[in-house]
Amino acid sequence: MQFLLHVLCECSQNDRDVPLVLIHGFGADETVFDELILNIKKNFPERTVLAPHILFGFFSSIFCGLTRYTRVTATKIQEITNAECIDVIGHSQGGLVARAYIQLYSGEKGHPRVRNFISLAGAQGGFYCGDNCPDFGSTFNKWMKAAQKAMYSNFLQVRVTPAGFWRDPYKYSKYQKQCGVLAKINGECLGQTEGAGKANMLKLSKYYNMYSAIDEILLPSTSGNFAMYEPETGNILELEQNPIYTEDRIGLKQLKTQGKLVQCRRDIYHMDFIFSQEYYEQFIFKLLSNKAEQMLCQ
Repeated sequence: MQFLLHVLCECSQNDRDVPLVLIHGFGADETVFDELILNIKKNFPERTVLAPHILFGFFSSIFCGLTRYTRVTATKIQEITNAECIDVIGHSQGGLVARAYIQLYSGEKGHPRVRNFISLAGAQGGFYCGDNCPDFGSTFNKWMKAAQKAMYSNFLQVRVTPAGFWRDPYKYSKYQKQCGVLAKINGECLGQTEGAGKANMLKLSKYYNMYSAIDEILLPSTSGNFAMYEPETGNILELEQNPIYTEDRIGLKQLKTQGKLVQCRRDIYHMDFIFSQEYYEQFIFKLLSNKAEQMLCQ
């Protein structure tokens, strides 16, 4: 009980005492945040801002099982900060990795508890592209199209990072049976009724879900707001329509009722969430200043 009170006290400290941790996305490393970090430090000079180098950086963001990648990220966060409590920003694949950290590691076995979570175009609803994969480069796209048939094989699940959130609506039973990271934290594995670590999600002070309807990388484009392809039909289910929300499998409905879930759509391109100075001045900085009500969401 005394330890719990200590953690709650830490998480109610002033912002300057709570480190801000940034987790990068697919095909990137921590240097992708250099300009954003520079601007955050300029506007919030008292805050500690950290962007961990995860395993082998760029290479591991592509070729590493998501289970291992999330575990290494959790270890790295623990290594770079001795704080009891942190705030986290995750972009793209990093937004999903950050949520996986929250549900599977936050506050557990010495790992810092997450107070506020900002997901910037995070792949929260998973990813599936079929024959319409975004342009990651001709060679990689050809590989992805070929690999789709075996995406739920153990071989790819332990070697390809995005395989852990590949959510194929036409092979949904294989997705459930494989029980990768996304299925596990969504509560979609066979026999699950709620996501692993739902209680950790409900401990968040704020969850800011930032997404775009014209996202040219995520499929479905509003995966950043938990949109998912319906099993079998392939129809897009927006957040309020899908079982993750309607059955409150990970606590999103409770967080929204409590005013802790803030959804903000801004129709910009995928990388603008971290590269557009206009975006982070008008949105990210307002979130870091606890002025979410001043954002102009669509």
